[in-house]
Amino acid sequence: MAMQRFFIDPKYIDGNDVSFPEDIEKQIRKVLRLESSDALVVLDNTGMTYLVELEVKRGQAIKGVIVAKEPGRAEPCVGLRLCFSLSRKEKLEWIFQKCTEIGVTVFQPFISSRSIVQDIDSFESKRERYSSITKEAAEQSMRSVMPVILPVVSYEALVAEKTDGLKIIPWEETATVERMKAETFCFKEGKEPSEIRVLIGPEGGFSREEVDQAEEYGYHQVSLGDSILRMETACIVATALIRHLCETC
Repeated sequence: MAMQRFFIDPKYIDGNDVSFPEDIEKQIRKVLRLESSDALVVLDNTGMTYLVELEVKRGQAIKGVIVAKEPGRAEPCVGLRLCFSLSRKEKLEWIFQKCTEIGVTVFQPFISSRSIVQDIDSFESKRERYSSITKEAAEQSMRSVMPVILPVVSYEALVAEKTDGLKIIPWEETATVERMKAETFCFKEGKEPSEIRVLIGPEGGFSREEVDQAEEYGYHQVSLGDSILRMETACIVATALIRHLCETC
């Protein structure tokens, strides 16, 4: 069984001594029921992992001592920014959890003409919940750095943003576009883009005008296959395909 892993703020690490925020301390004591001399893994979200031996005493704050430290599992050399339309809470929770496990490094929500949710405040009010989901998913999937959730932007501002990365936009209404293939993601050493950006449209899809606008700013149309996918399914499929194809090069 894998050892329990927790991301904590680096401020809780002082030399070889580790303290824990209240929520994690409660989980250690009440849920996991760990005792003195038990060990767990602490991550500081910089890529380092720490093997920590616990000191658990009734009525006192839980303390930990670092007994070993090493770099955690490296993130892919090319980042993956998943740009997706705002949607209902349950769909977004699914996207944040599953796509963190698969390997998204940056989540970029946006509002387009057909987004079923147009209220930025409704997203921001749930940001803490979404951040908690990505944190737990990163811990579970053995990542050593959590993905970033960026503020909501308009579709127009998103596609116009300058970047030297590879930019792709799956669109279900274009039958002539080739499916994603390994050659698209095989980069010469030293020539890797800073990141790969993929745009996933809302439940009603992108309009022709939005796809044309993205292409004007350097996005390439790709196909995710013959099936018409739900928005949250498309996010997962695109993320998994890109990570797999990058690894096959």
